[in-house]
This record gives sequence, structure tokens and C-alpha cells, in this order.
Amino acid sequence: MSELSIPLFIKKNQNTLIQYAGLLLVLIAFTVMTDGALLSDFNIRTILKQLVVLFTISVGMVFVFSHGGMDISAGAVIALSSMVAIYTINAGAPLAVGVLAAIAVSVACYMVNVIISNLFGLMAVISSLAIMFVARGLVTYQVSTSSAKIALTDTGVLREIGRSMPIIITIIVLVGVVGYVIFHFTKIGKHSKAIGDNPLAASQSGVRVKYTKLISYAIAGVLVGCASILSLSRSAVVSENTGMGMEMDVIVALVLGGMALNGGSRSKMSSAFVGSITYVVLNNGLVMVGVAPEVVSLIRGIIFLLVVFLLLRRPRGEVMPR
Repeated sequence: MSELSIPLFIKKNQNTLIQYAGLLLVLIAFTVMTDGALLSDFNIRTILKQLVVLFTISVGMVFVFSHGGMDISAGAVIALSSMVAIYTINAGAPLAVGVLAAIAVSVACYMVNVIISNLFGLMAVISSLAIMFVARGLVTYQVSTSSAKIALTDTGVLREIGRSMPIIITIIVLVGVVGYVIFHFTKIGKHSKAIGDNPLAASQSGVRVKYTKLISYAIAGVLVGCASILSLSRSAVVSENTGMGMEMDVIVALVLGGMALNGGSRSKMSSAFVGSITYVVLNNGLVMVGVAPEVVSLIRGIIFLLVVFLLLRRPRGEVMPR
């Protein structure tokens, strides 16, 4: 590679280089600071358990963010889906039925979100805000009026799923591979990126804009529903705080992974994988080196702002998420 082509290569692949450099830097820094404890067998298991939920949601959100959408209801939807799954399983239904119930509730929430956005031309973030309030309100009301904890009476099979490393790794690989194939090798992913670049041009080129958004939100709904079951496999209980802040964790993870929040052709599924790992390792490493929880949030905020500055400097005329 010639001297002239090196700066050109760096400029062309700036986002990709930053996302992988960030992951490498976080891994090296905390491995050194924890004397290798970060990569111990026990801690890797902990990281994978945390990663599977965040990664599953992030893969779904790539489809939403790529067309310029925005979702801030994931945490509340996880809480509502988990609560429905608990009631379904506790009523004597098989685990599979409980899983399907959770997914159905999640997909329904995301369908309402996109239908409201499509029908009334609202920004996606506004409709998702409404879904967040409704879902969180339902969970809070049910928890506060229930005479007992909303928890699984039998955690056997579900708890084993949450503890089994082969199952967790299989889920991560399966979600990642299927998400990658759909996003990069089917019309849904290609059309989503086209809409993110220019909705009008995409429509004039034959892209069914509203239909593509509908399918993208449906995919996100399925994955958020699956994530609610994975989350439930770890806690087996639902409270007012279930899923709290998860939506922001997803956004930060995607930005750390190089995702452009205004979507478009720069959107990549690798953002979900790299960003999720970076975020989970960063959180885990900060806790291991003894940083206070309130300082962890501060550090995450500073890093987030730094990455936004590096990655999201938009050319004049480029728009924010719709």
C-alpha cells in the first residue's frame, strides 16, 4: 500500500477502524489493569451472560436504526413481555408457549409503534416514547397492586438455559449469523439502508418504504421478545425496574460499534457485535477495578460523547433519526 493510499484507506474506513480499535483498546486496558482477571474463565462466563441479552436486542435495533428510525421502548417492552411470560408459564403452559407469548407481546408493541409512525407521520422516537410509557405503566401498576412477587414458580428449565454456556454461545452465534444474512443479503436490509440515505429517492426507486419499516420493526420485536426470555432466565422475577435503562445501553453499544444513528449505507451488522462486546467489557472492567457505580456512569457518558464526536460528524444537510 503506497503512502498516498494509506490516508485514503484510513479516511474511507474511519468508522470501522475506530470501532475495532476501541474494542481492542478496552480489552487490552482492562486485561492489564485487572492482571488478567478480566479474561478468567469465571469472568468470561459473566460477560457472555450479560452479552447475550444486549446483543440480541442490538441486532434487532440495527434494522430499525438503519432506515433512520429510533427506538427507546426496548427496556419497557422487555419488562412487559417478561411479565406476560411469567403469568403464562405459571398458569401451567409449557415453556415454549410462554416464549411465544413474550414474543407476541413484544411484536405487538413494535407493530403499534411503526403503524402509528406510518399513519400519522410522527417521528419514530415519539411513537416509541408512547409505547415505553404504556408498557412501563402496565408493569408498574401490576407490580404495585399484586399481593405477591411476580416471579416464576418453577425456574427449572429456564434457569438452566440462563446458566448453560453452550446454549448461550449458540444463541449469540445463531442471532448474529441470521441477523447478518438478513441485513446484508436480503432486500429488507438493503432497502432499510436505502431509506436511511434518502427516503424519497428510495421510494422513487421502487422501495416500499412503509412495508420495509414494518418488517424491520417486526424483526426488532421478535428479538426483543427473545431477549426478555433470556433476561428472565437470569432473574426469574419482574419488578418496576426490570429492563430499566436497557434502551440507552443499546444505543450506546451501537454507537460504540460505529453505527450511524441516522442510518443509511454506512449501517453494518458488525456494529451490534463489536459495540455490545465493547460495552459489556467496559462495564465489567470498570467494576472489577473498583470504580464506584456513579463514576462508572460518568465514564460511560464521557466515552459515549467522545465516540459521537468521532463518528457522527454529519455533513451539512444530513438529517438526524426520523
